[in-house]
Amino acid sequence: MPVEKVYLELTSKCNLNCTMCYRRAWRHLTEDMSEEVLDMSLEQIKALPSVKEVVIGGIGEPLYHPAVGRVMRKLKDRYLFLTTNGTIMNGSLAKNIVECVDHVVISVDGLSDTYYSIRRFPLEKVIENIRLLNEVRAGSTDKTSASVSQYEATMLDKYRERGADIPPMLSFQMVLSKANRDEVFGVVDLASSLNVSQVILSNILPASNDAADLILYKLHGNEELNAFFHRIRNYAHKAGIVVLFPAYELKTERRCRFVEDQTAMITASGDVAPCYLLAHDGKEIVFGRGKDVFAHSFGSIMEKPLNEMWESAPYTNYRMAVYNNRYPSCPDCDLIDGCDMVATTEVDCYGYMPTCADCLWSRRLIYCV
Repeated sequence: MPVEKVYLELTSKCNLNCTMCYRRAWRHLTEDMSEEVLDMSLEQIKALPSVKEVVIGGIGEPLYHPAVGRVMRKLKDRYLFLTTNGTIMNGSLAKNIVECVDHVVISVDGLSDTYYSIRRFPLEKVIENIRLLNEVRAGSTDKTSASVSQYEATMLDKYRERGADIPPMLSFQMVLSKANRDEVFGVVDLASSLNVSQVILSNILPASNDAADLILYKLHGNEELNAFFHRIRNYAHKAGIVVLFPAYELKTERRCRFVEDQTAMITASGDVAPCYLLAHDGKEIVFGRGKDVFAHSFGSIMEKPLNEMWESAPYTNYRMAVYNNRYPSCPDCDLIDGCDMVATTEVDCYGYMPTCADCLWSRRLIYCV
């Protein structure tokens, strides 16, 4: 099957340095996507009618890139996501977002004091920016999309019923930890007050031992968090807010949204990576075990066409192995205590390179758009 969705990482830089972000464990310098790489990426995406959705985002802050407005205008004919921390906004950006973007996902990890302790930025300014965006979109309904999924169509219908002006659809994403879990209810209330239609919850992906101490999920037996999620679900339903939940303990089922949604990622350097995690060198803590993450690339957008890399044997074989679960499950393996392979993402005991055997995304413990 052809590539249908592309993550376009305009920059790996960010104007914030959040306490829980695994960018803090990266082992390389951050960078903006160059004009040359950006032009080539846009050209190749535009040349592929199979690409129905584009996510402008990555681990950096896309609105930090000087060409983000041009990118939005160039890709407005696709179903366009924007992931942002919401700290950067002006009238010009708001106009481009309203006219071009279908779905904006804004990171909100708590209320005023907690938010500031995590992001060292005032939540009140983010709220001000969302209100500016709401003011602009109240007077504009120019954006139409020919590639709206059934889920998105349903959400848009609910959005209209609530009397909100569209586009774009607005969502909050909240990274849950012991430091902010009790503020989910307040974030739901905030969403309701700002015409935000859903709250996406994810668990923290720890990159340090300090962060690992804050996780809420467990290998098994996590009835407390299950009950907590039920409370959130009922509360949000009364507020008219849809909440998407992560898993709270390890499940047998493994599903990769990047593979199932036929998704490729173009990094700021122009490399084509399989997913968020394997796009950059770094470190993560998986159920108390330190793991070195090594970036994996199937080629550069400057050297090969995207569809050629997508259809290559290495990329095809990788997707087939992941889709069919032909890789080990490290977290619940009986031999994990004596295994050296779990120390990195380079290779697993089945011989697959890179390995997804410890992936918390595939277990839905970590949730992304």
